[in-house]
Amino acid sequence: MDKFNFYNNFNDAICIFSKDNNIVFRNTKFLTVFSDCKTIERFKKHFNFNLCFLSSENFKDLTPIDILIKSKENFHTICTYQNLNEEYIYYYIYAFNFNDYKVVVFKDITYYENFNNLQIKYTTLQEDYKEIKTSTNKFLKLQEHAQEQVLKMGIINKISLIIRETNDIETILSSALEEIHKLLGSFKTYFSMKEKNFFRIKYTIGDNTQDTDILTEYEDNVIKQIKNKNIFVSNCLKEYLNSSVFLQKGTRRIIIPVYNKNKLLGIIVTLTKQKVQIEDNKEILQSISVQLASSIIQAGLIQQLNKKNKKLQKTLSELKETQLQLINTEKMASIGQLVSGVAHEINTPLASISSNNDLINRILANKNNMSLEQIEILRELNNIDIEAAQRISNIVKSLKRFVRLDEAEFQKADINKEIDLTLKLLTHELGNNIEIIKNYSAIPEVMCSVNMLNQVFMNLLVNACHSIKQKKQKGIIVITTMADEKFLTVKIKDNGTGIPSEIQSKIFNAGFTTKKIGIGTGLGLSISKKIAELHKGSISFVSKQNEGTEFTVSIPVNNG
Repeated sequence: MDKFNFYNNFNDAICIFSKDNNIVFRNTKFLTVFSDCKTIERFKKHFNFNLCFLSSENFKDLTPIDILIKSKENFHTICTYQNLNEEYIYYYIYAFNFNDYKVVVFKDITYYENFNNLQIKYTTLQEDYKEIKTSTNKFLKLQEHAQEQVLKMGIINKISLIIRETNDIETILSSALEEIHKLLGSFKTYFSMKEKNFFRIKYTIGDNTQDTDILTEYEDNVIKQIKNKNIFVSNCLKEYLNSSVFLQKGTRRIIIPVYNKNKLLGIIVTLTKQKVQIEDNKEILQSISVQLASSIIQAGLIQQLNKKNKKLQKTLSELKETQLQLINTEKMASIGQLVSGVAHEINTPLASISSNNDLINRILANKNNMSLEQIEILRELNNIDIEAAQRISNIVKSLKRFVRLDEAEFQKADINKEIDLTLKLLTHELGNNIEIIKNYSAIPEVMCSVNMLNQVFMNLLVNACHSIKQKKQKGIIVITTMADEKFLTVKIKDNGTGIPSEIQSKIFNAGFTTKKIGIGTGLGLSISKKIAELHKGSISFVSKQNEGTEFTVSIPVNNG
């Protein structure tokens, strides 16, 4: 309509609906962007919300286009659009009423969405880079310092070796304090952790090793020295301000602050009666302090890592549970495909029984005049009914065996028999146009999840049938089983249309399918691969277009 032509100047795709919900106008941008969608029905199916309306009774109304058409108010939302190249594009859709028309604008926000994601990743990488760079620079400085003092580093090397061999903070503290204790000729050495305005003794060697978990306070001048990161020695009457025990005259107290960057982690306190020159041992004491700080931080990181590992283990368990649910979901989809065939298989014997019962009733109506021939007919009809009933019973038993969703645990199974079971359920798929050739070997029973492996065979055989039917000619499916000392192998080969080379790398991807909507879920081969991997086995294929495909499933013979 000419009166809407000015919308052709807009950079966003725009379409206009009339009061009766027919499209009356599409601007140039709309025709360019959505050229692959010829009808409104096809067009709207390409849009999806990033949520699911679980309470909805009409799933046809779940597309954004359906909802905005039905909305009597202005409407806006963010959704995804999948084009024919299977690319997902983010659109901000807003609609407003104008006179008797509804104007709908499709704004492509994919660039902004991707830009925001990249910006977040870039910021995270920058932060990681700064952390790594800081840690690297610190390590390089320590390494350079260690090389310069190599002749004095016997003690430090010993402590370093212990730190490398263990993450146990108590072992590291014990070694560090022991070396300081011997170096300074002390009679008591301990480490106190910083706690707000106090220090708490965590580990002690020498006299009174039971003195742990004690809160200690120090004089103002001592706190000042600690804040200045100074290693210092002083004569003292008490080892800490709130102690009730007086020290012997001439006792010297050496305090070594332990810092990680500018954060005070704690202090090493050692008591000695010897005259000590701090400058002679300052570099070694500083090195011990630095390494001890790194160990404390490392122990904290390991503790955090253990917590994260527990969380990851929980997540992994949930993922395994979800995977099992997904397998069962695909199994139910396969069962859905079997329903029509099973109904057909049951219908034939049921019709036979019904017809026979009608004849029997007619004969019985004249039972007084029954001849031997009529009695023989009754017997024959009865035998036919018995055979028909047995046929129905076998179909039901086969279906029940295939379903077995509760049989997830591994058990011994004869794979040849399991394949035969699956073939029975696929009688309607095979029809008279597909010949099955069985090249079964004498194979051992294997430990497996029978339910899951039957799902694999079902997926591969159904795909083979569909491939043959697409070719519209008589088909052959060859099933080969074999085993050696390590692996049991099943090969399923068809002479169908084959798999195009350009999609062969995608067929195991979850959600990928070449079948029409309602026929394929895109999960069959993906789940089959997961099931093979769950059995510590593999699934592979070779295919040539217009010649056919051969899938190979291998699982270990000893899978206990």
